[in-house]
Amino acid sequence: MQNEKEFIYEIKPDVSEINENNCLKPYAYQSLFGELVERHLNKMYLNVDITMKYNLAWVLISLSLELMKPVIGCKSMFAQTWYSQRKGPFFRREFVFRDEHSDLVFHGSSFSVLMDLENRTIYRKKETPFELNQAIEEFTIEAAPTFKTDLTFTKIDERKVYNSFIDCLGHVNNTRYGEFAYDALDEEEKNNLDKIKRYDMFFLSELRNNDTFSVLKAKDDKNIVIRGINNDTENISFDIIMKV
Repeated sequence: MQNEKEFIYEIKPDVSEINENNCLKPYAYQSLFGELVERHLNKMYLNVDITMKYNLAWVLISLSLELMKPVIGCKSMFAQTWYSQRKGPFFRREFVFRDEHSDLVFHGSSFSVLMDLENRTIYRKKETPFELNQAIEEFTIEAAPTFKTDLTFTKIDERKVYNSFIDCLGHVNNTRYGEFAYDALDEEEKNNLDKIKRYDMFFLSELRNNDTFSVLKAKDDKNIVIRGINNDTENISFDIIMKV
């Protein structure tokens, strides 16, 4: 088995992920994480081509990160990731992004499950049909796969799922949820993105083609919470929290 921490990847934001203030849009952190994990799983022989052989796919449940300094412009970063823990159906993964001086830019944790593509249920067997590396139990931040809040939400928008939102698993790709949250920010919130210290995303239920959903917002002194609710099922689809 390979030591996952031995691999370092150079990753650079796309110009489309930088806003008019030359600051990285919050959802782009997930895009950077996604590129890192895709490249790493290819190297670990755990990518979608492997899991699909067993009718399984990795599904991201939550992503949490702490920002040490804002990403300004399209500068290269150098990233590591490793599988750190499994509890029940949840697989935890850590990630670290550093700049060209090896200074920490941001780090965090994700939680994923394996989804049975035939019946759209979570895979819960103890043994996986493919080999996993031994977990490296080194954690970057405090994180959990679930979120609760007592804040009061206000509806600010209603949206529809379009063809371009759907990925190979037949549902809205979770990177889109971050875009929905970014669209829900007002001008002041958008202009203060460089002050965000923590970013959390929780994915609770699928959105499918032609679904409509409501976008709600709640705030306190430190947090902006954006919530998406499926209008047909009334299920929470996603929660995204930005902490200053």
